[in-house]
Amino acid sequence: MRTIIENGKIVNEGRVSSASLIIDDDRIEQVVTGKEVPRGNYDNHVDATGCFVLPGIIDEHVHFREPGMTQKADIETESRAAAFGGVTSYFDMPNTNPQTTTLEALNDKYADAARKSHVNYGFFFGATNTNASLFHQLDRSLIPGIKLFMGASTGNMLVDRREALDSVFSEAARLHIAHLSTARELQLLDMPTDTSLPQITGEAALAHLLFDDGDYARLGALIKCNPAVKTAHDRDAL
Repeated sequence: MRTIIENGKIVNEGRVSSASLIIDDDRIEQVVTGKEVPRGNYDNHVDATGCFVLPGIIDEHVHFREPGMTQKADIETESRAAAFGGVTSYFDMPNTNPQTTTLEALNDKYADAARKSHVNYGFFFGATNTNASLFHQLDRSLIPGIKLFMGASTGNMLVDRREALDSVFSEAARLHIAHLSTARELQLLDMPTDTSLPQITGEAALAHLLFDDGDYARLGALIKCNPAVKTAHDRDAL
């Protein structure tokens, strides 16, 4: 099935251009720049006049509420909301109920998503103080990573035993640090570009990019999060 999306403004690779998008089944066949619509036979015509056409968003850090908290939301409703907002892939964290810290719980999540999810999905496996022996059984082409909580958070998945941490990192060559919130933490990532060193990367949550502790007087609990919003210096550094 061939589809053409015409008359839109395509946003891609840092540029905005008037172009038509030709799709063959589920793959982009051609991007044709210019206002002239390419000739051809198409099963579907989409008129994107007045619209921007953007690549789908990959959200690599979400906290869905299934299993265990489906009175709030579930995979079907949350993935539907993702699709509506332009998110075409998501990676879900393991601090659900039950926690995604066993192979059975991981397989159950994938089975549920296969039935319910409206968009592409992946599920992090959760590290604990006692489950590092399971890591070699994980399909590393299936999961986005292993989530290790080194601070107390929802679900109480704190990994704080030295022997457990040694076991976890003996199985990993790469480290990605979530929830950076201070300028000091950025200095820890400022390592030499030596290819013999493990690859270490990091990310910041939106609240720590938008707010600082001077905003508490105005917004109060609306910006309460873990880790807490820090100083203006920290925000600017991030």
